[in-house]
Order: sequence, then structure tokens, then C-alpha cells
Amino acid sequence: MTSFIKEMFCTECENRYSEKTQRKICNICKEVLEVRYNYEAAKESMTKRTIKKRPRGIWRYFELLPLIDRRNVISLGEGQTFLHHCNSLSENLGIPNLLLKNETTNPTGSFLDRGSSVEISIAKERKQYKICCGSTGNLAASVVAYAAKASVSSKVYMAQKGRIDIGKFYQILAYGADVEIVKTRKEAISLASQKEPICHSITSYNPHFLEGTKTLVFDLCEQLDWKTPDWIITPMGSGGNISMIWKGILELQEMGLIGSETPKLIGTQVEGISPIVDAFKNGQKTVRPSSGKPNLAMDIGVAEPVCGNKALEAIRKSKGLAIDLTDKEIIQSVRDLARKEGIFAEPASATTIAALRNLVAEQVINPNDVVVCMITGTGLKSPEIAESFVQGRKDIGHLLSKFEGRKYTTEIGRTKVCILRLLSLTDSYGYAIWKNLSESYGIQISIPSVYQHLTELSRGGLIVEIKTILSPEKRVRKFYDLTERGRWTLAQIEKISE
Repeated sequence: MTSFIKEMFCTECENRYSEKTQRKICNICKEVLEVRYNYEAAKESMTKRTIKKRPRGIWRYFELLPLIDRRNVISLGEGQTFLHHCNSLSENLGIPNLLLKNETTNPTGSFLDRGSSVEISIAKERKQYKICCGSTGNLAASVVAYAAKASVSSKVYMAQKGRIDIGKFYQILAYGADVEIVKTRKEAISLASQKEPICHSITSYNPHFLEGTKTLVFDLCEQLDWKTPDWIITPMGSGGNISMIWKGILELQEMGLIGSETPKLIGTQVEGISPIVDAFKNGQKTVRPSSGKPNLAMDIGVAEPVCGNKALEAIRKSKGLAIDLTDKEIIQSVRDLARKEGIFAEPASATTIAALRNLVAEQVINPNDVVVCMITGTGLKSPEIAESFVQGRKDIGHLLSKFEGRKYTTEIGRTKVCILRLLSLTDSYGYAIWKNLSESYGIQISIPSVYQHLTELSRGGLIVEIKTILSPEKRVRKFYDLTERGRWTLAQIEKISE
């Protein structure tokens, strides 16, 4: 199948680059570049009829994707996700035509799999066998899965400051990535970019990655028999997703696959760290950085959205809106999606339902409108959010504590860190640890408290009982040592503390 890539283009200053360039940002105005295609030529092979005959997935839209040779495709079955027609939630909100584009069914549970498939396929085509990224969640989990499929080595820089969704962390480890913990998200992204050209750095705003994400709206329009809804509501982090939804709509029009009607786009962010929403509400032409920090929905808690200006343009050109939501509204919407529609969504995705509820109450969205909410990621990556649904249930809380133990995290108290340090020197037992805590670190706690800490560290897989010895006083002494996980965790803590 022939490639229809024409050029790389800057929509801000209209500067043009070769389609083979590896540049991501315009060297004149610093805006993210876009891929442009020969649409007239592509029309001949990409028709409603030909698309229908092709295999499922994002690569059925090959003419509007930036790969040259289809033999280089790396796929895990992403795309063509379920379009969920709501029942209970429709009735609850008074919107009969409410649809959910359920991206949780993608291979790693996120819409980003679409971008990863394209990005890793192009890496293969260009013979790039090492990739890296700086991320705290979905992006890294997705990218390293596709790298594993392509037999490409991967390295992930993860920021320690701020929460890390434990489910995403485990995913990244499972796919075999080399993980390095750094202090901040900004440092993580910077370190990844510094690896170029030895290692191909992947961000959520890489032009080729973004091209993959636009297939979300291709899917949607095809599922709606090549029609568009009245409203599309989607979460915004870097701003890439909503800007690519708009680009995808315009491309489908250019190809003659949809009519002249376009949906109004609504972008959602978290209250307190919503730079795109702030710019929209204040009538700004450009997006300014935010100083806030997210408690929930970390994947969209982006202080400096690289595609923020593109997102702002997409919202305004579509005559749409930008809305920020509170943590309380988000948690309620996670619950509603799970209990009314059977979809366990991560907090970022639930912002779409929270926004819809507010807009219905304000009579901005009419009962007869067709509304599509993008559910971009699964709640299984943030399982702790479900704990808030069972507050007050001591029986369930007790059961959860048995299953979870202590989460694998470097965010542990000073006393536990000091115990890990002592055990890194030599194996030891409770009384000796209690004595050394006092002498070496000035920590004065009871012996039972020491044993409680040892139990919790053991549950967390950071230490292990290695032997039992009977003392001269006929007392049983249990000796502990660090596990590999414990040594790794301590190393990361020491590094962060430098």
C-alpha cells in the first residue's frame, strides 16, 4: 500500500519540513509540527467501501497515517474500541443519546495505545532499536508494551515527586523496561530528550504519536455510519488528544467521508491545574503554565501543556468549551460509570461525565443532543480510587489490607527508611534493630513498634526473614535481610535524597 505523506508542517508560522525529518518542534516558533498528506491521491484508495473490507484496528486508515511500508506495522490489536450506548446513565442525566467511546478495551487499557502503535512502527521502519520516555503513567505503560512487541529496548524515567499510580507502575515493570526514578516530571522528560539521537525519545506530543491518537475519531465516525455527534467531551493533559480529534474531523471532511457538520469539542481538566481551561475562560490567545498540583487525574494534571495552544484553537474553532472539575465531582463520576454502566474508568476519563452533568444542569447541552464522552483509560491502573466507594465498611477494609499489604513505593516513613539502611549493612533481628535505631539515628520508639515496622516492610516485599536463632537466654531471634526489591527501593530513596 502506497504512503501518502506529503510533509511536516507548522500550523503557527506555516514553515514546512521534509516528511522524513525527525524534528518534533518547529525551529522558528517552537510549536509542535503536524503531518500533512496528499489527500486528493488518498481519496482514491480510502473510501467507505474499501475501509469496510479491511481488518479491524487503526491501520485500516493507513492512508492517513505516517508509515511508509505496511510491513513495519507493530500492533497489539489497538483501535476499533466499543461504542457504548448508555442506559442508566442516560436516564440519570436526561440525555437519551449518550455514548461512551470505551478506550479501556485497548491492549494496555488506554487510548495512547493508538499512538504507541504508530510511533513504535516508525521506530522500526527507521531502524531505531532503543526508545525512552519520561512519564508517570499511561504513556510509559503503553510505549514499553509496544517496544516489547517490537523487540526494542526501553528505558523509562519516572518522577518520584507527586503520586504514582501503582497499577501503571506495575505495568511498566512487567513489560521489562529499565526504570530510573528521578525527582520531578520535568526532569524525567528532560533526561529522556537528552538521550537523542542514541535513544529515540517518545512523548505524548511527538507528531507521529499524535497521528495515531487521531484514529480515535476515525473509529467513532465510522461507528456512527460516517456521521458526527453534536458534542465530543474528552480529557485534556498536554492538549494533544483534543487537537488531534479536531484534525481528524477536518481530514475526514477533506476526504469526503463525512459531511460539513462538525461536533463541538469540550475539553476537561482538574480544578487547580487547568492551564488550557484558564486560557479559554480568560480569553487568552495562548496558554500559560499553571503552578497547581493534581491530587487525582494525574495524567491530565499537566502544568505546561505543549499542545495547549492547539487545544485552545480546536475548542474555539469547533465552538466548544473548556471545563475544570473538582476532585469530589470526579470521584462521583468514577462511581457512576462503574455502577450505572459497568465501566471502571480512571479519574481523568471520569472528568468527561462530571463535565456533562454540569452542562446538562446549566442547560448548555440539550436532551436531544448526541453526546460522546471519551473514556480514555481504565480504572484498574488506579485501583485505590475504588477504596473511597467502601468507606465505613470495616470488613472490606480489613480484607483489602490483607490483599494489598503495603504498596510498593518509595514514599515510606523515616523509621522504615532507617531500618532498610541498617539491614543494607548486615542482616539483623528486632532487638538489635531497636538498639541501633536509637544509637545511630536517635529514633526512640518501643520494641513492639519496631516489630510492627518489620511486619509492614515484610508485607511490602522489601525485607525477608532469613533465619531463626535461639539466643543464650533461650529467646528466639528472627533475622531479616533486604530483598532485591528492598535494595532497589532504598537506592532510589537515597538518590532522591541527594
